[in-house]
Amino acid sequence: MSAAWSLASASAIGIDWLLEAIAPAGDFGRRTRAGERIFGPGDEAAALAAIAAVDRVAHAFAPARLDELSATLAAAPDPGLLVARALAGDVLADAEFFEVLRLLDALIEARAAIEGFDGFELPDSERELRAALAAGRSPQRTFYLDSEFDAELAAAREAAATCQAAYDAARGRIASRVVRALGVEHVREGEFVVMRDSLKGSVPPEIHVVREAPTYLLCELVLDDAALATLALRAVADERIAELEERVRIRLSALVRENAATLEAQCARLGELDVLIARARFAQRYDTIVPEIVTSATLAFEAAHYLPLATTLQTHGRRYEPVSLDLAGAGVITGPNMGGKSAALRTCGFLAACVALGLPVPARNARLSLFEEITWLGATPSDEEDARAERGLLSAFGAEIVELRAFFERGAQRPLVLIDEFARTTSPREGRALLIALLERLRTLGVCALATTHLSNIAADAGVVHYVVAGLRELPPQAEGAVDLDAALAQIADAMDYSIARVAERALPRADAIDLAGILGLDAGLIARAREVL
Repeated sequence: MSAAWSLASASAIGIDWLLEAIAPAGDFGRRTRAGERIFGPGDEAAALAAIAAVDRVAHAFAPARLDELSATLAAAPDPGLLVARALAGDVLADAEFFEVLRLLDALIEARAAIEGFDGFELPDSERELRAALAAGRSPQRTFYLDSEFDAELAAAREAAATCQAAYDAARGRIASRVVRALGVEHVREGEFVVMRDSLKGSVPPEIHVVREAPTYLLCELVLDDAALATLALRAVADERIAELEERVRIRLSALVRENAATLEAQCARLGELDVLIARARFAQRYDTIVPEIVTSATLAFEAAHYLPLATTLQTHGRRYEPVSLDLAGAGVITGPNMGGKSAALRTCGFLAACVALGLPVPARNARLSLFEEITWLGATPSDEEDARAERGLLSAFGAEIVELRAFFERGAQRPLVLIDEFARTTSPREGRALLIALLERLRTLGVCALATTHLSNIAADAGVVHYVVAGLRELPPQAEGAVDLDAALAQIADAMDYSIARVAERALPRADAIDLAGILGLDAGLIARAREVL
């Protein structure tokens, strides 16, 4: 799968989380996904068809049925190595024929699971091979070279059984004389022990002592000429059986070789099915919809979920507020700290990545473009140190500039650019000038871009759309004494209005920083002084 985003951008918008959420169950699916091409501009029809197929499966099958099919695909063996051996002319072993049978069984189970669904075909092209190997099935879940495979093999086994019966009778006569002489119930095949204190007289002539010990003798029967003759006949019969079994293996290996293309094609189909099922399970789990895919640079969605954050909050029992936005071209989003500006950027990137991967999106409705690349500008706290190390101890500002330069050098025709607090680590005056210049350039190029900032009048001066996060509805009561961080965060979430509105007039960006610092337990005297300064 060729990437439409850098590792840093992928980390920022949750690509790793998304790829894990749609991970195929088995090796076939993983190979299929690795060879997929990410959808880009010009692939609108193909992307929509892929998304619609996922949606159809998600609505056609119950989750439990998809789970069962996923388990079947996960357990299906990969016959690649044994097929390669068969193609090279090698004779396959019984265990390898069993692996082929397991694959054929997985195909039967998969075919039954998707019965009645007309969106995916799994033709029964392996029918002849399955019939040819059917006689090898055994209740012990192994492969057995049954006599049904070869009439001469059946006759040889019957002859061997006759020889075995004759040998058993001849040995039985000798063993009976030994049993009577020793006064024991039986003597086993091969070596057996005779206790010295049980001997009444000398050792019978039908016994050969293999080894003596102070308390026992290790013995074996002495076979007479009749027994030796039957034993020799059995050895000849066994050798003939081995020859005929190998002949059957050679014939069956040739059948596998003749059906190699069929097996490879069916494995590829299982891989496609595995990828499809994994995405349908994702669609069911997160209640996704099929978006409208447009050719203009657009990101418009209502009640969208940035799933990496939404699932984390859910795990901690906290509320997630979906994001709604209508962006065409370049824009700026301002608003309070902790108001969800960065989450809005990540939501844009996440939804764009979903359609690029052929996935329905977690939103109430959406109208989205396919982008040639998704670029994130602005290091996150978790990757800032790594970015500096990779770039030879560049500062955070230096790393951002290098990323920006690389973006312009690539010259993508339809990129999505997400800019989080660009140039925030340099002087506000120069950072503001750089951000305005950057947004003007992106607007002139017709790039779909969204930037977050706390700097004032950026949108108006750059000539781009201005969006504002509403912010705190009211100031929650501040606790006295030690602050419970989880409780404070819950208070902030309950008091915050995360809705995003488009504004036309110039407005000072709202931060609510002092109020939020107080809720989070910063010293009351320091908070009071900050209000005086403000």
